[in-house]
Amino acid sequence: MPQVSYEQIRDFVSEKLGVPKERLSPSTRLLHDLWLDGDDAADLLKDFSQQFAVDMAGIDFRRHFGSELEAGIRWVLQKTLGAERLGYAAITLKDLLDAANHGRWVAVEPAHGTS
Repeated sequence: MPQVSYEQIRDFVSEKLGVPKERLSPSTRLLHDLWLDGDDAADLLKDFSQQFAVDMAGIDFRRHFGSELEAGIRWVLQKTLGAERLGYAAITLKDLLDAANHGRWVAVEPAHGTS
């Protein structure tokens, strides 16, 4: 299986979210930096899974993102308190790269956490 490059992940996220490539790095966090949450996060991960043939069965979505119903309230709290204070474990572009190269979701280590 050919290796997926960081550039492929960056380009995918840039295209799907309309974020300039220059704004993205391996440490960019989906929720904390790009404000991706709820149904939008689920859609991105579904598209990611299909694009890169990644088995996402091992992901605990609620550990990383909230529900769509809570998204508006959470957005206000993130802007006020900062996303780190909400307790969601971060998913970075590097985490997506690791999953793409393993062909399955690789649990995010606590070091990525909410810092």
